[in-house]
Amino acid sequence: MRRVAIPLGKRKYTVEIENALLDRAGERIAAVLGSGGRLLVVSDENVYPLYGKRLVRSLAAGRFRVSSIVLPAGERSKSGANVARIHRSCLENRIDRGDAVVALGGGVTGDLAGFAAATWLRGIAVVQIPTTLLAQVDSSVGGKTGINLRGGKNLVGAFHQPALVLIDPETLATLPAREYRSGLGEVVKYAMIRDGRFFTWLERNRRALVAAEPWVAGRVAERCCRFKKEYVLDDERDTKGKRAHLNFGHTFGHAVETATGYRRYLHGEAVSLGMVAASVVAEDTGRMDRHETARLRALLESFELPTGGVRANPPDHLRLVRRDKKVERGELRIVLTRGIGSASLVDSVGRASLRKGFREICSPRR
Repeated sequence: MRRVAIPLGKRKYTVEIENALLDRAGERIAAVLGSGGRLLVVSDENVYPLYGKRLVRSLAAGRFRVSSIVLPAGERSKSGANVARIHRSCLENRIDRGDAVVALGGGVTGDLAGFAAATWLRGIAVVQIPTTLLAQVDSSVGGKTGINLRGGKNLVGAFHQPALVLIDPETLATLPAREYRSGLGEVVKYAMIRDGRFFTWLERNRRALVAAEPWVAGRVAERCCRFKKEYVLDDERDTKGKRAHLNFGHTFGHAVETATGYRRYLHGEAVSLGMVAASVVAEDTGRMDRHETARLRALLESFELPTGGVRANPPDHLRLVRRDKKVERGELRIVLTRGIGSASLVDSVGRASLRKGFREICSPRR
């Protein structure tokens, strides 16, 4: 088993990575929370039919009393209405402060279940069991939870660290190819902001990554979780600026998702577009050269991720960017890279540069 410890004092937890770990979930949760309590499994209509009964059996074997709620799949499920549904299920199943919510699914389920847990009885434990590559390498770790509003993504949320993260790479075998590739967008993000050697490793192993060969899944999950651990320990609540580096590509990506009604692009696809736009801005402001942007674009396209062709007007995107969470006192703070493997938070970028970034991803590419 691969383990990544997140030592946050009283909020400490461990990320555990192992094939077939789903069948030991009850044992592992009992080791952390104790057995005999109530667990509410939150999942979606795509994931629960695949893994729900298997997880419930494992939890029951750990002597937990288990109930489940299954929600619609997709980004549009990250809503206040679905948080209320989870809260009602907590009430009906008598979930108290000694119990926990278990999130079984991708990043949407993890964010939604985590926010519901953070706000039920002013906060109960949540266990993250991510089943998508994107959630395994990024969103299940770090404690950010939230829901979307019509005007923007993740505008309502809370920091609520999980009690435990269980990653079973075998769940990726049932992941649709497009969903898997979406997760690769977040993997590339880590290389861009943190480790140029990791970027080169991705380039060299792109065929194995595209083919989702089993040997790469656990290795990539561990590497990315270790990267994220560093950012979380340094800046748990995203106040100092360094953790904001994890938002590379997200300022533009969130605007794309919002402008297209969360219907056209998966999150990792939007991040892919956002990284290209941010790299063009970095070029325009003298932080990055064209060769590095070309390497980024080539790697993303080798993963069949979009790098252009957004059907929306750049001025519409600019208006949405002004609503981004990283706007402070009217000024947009944006993450840009100084070449591959090094990121910085920039306090002010001119509208002309932002417009240039959006024009690039609105061009007729993939």
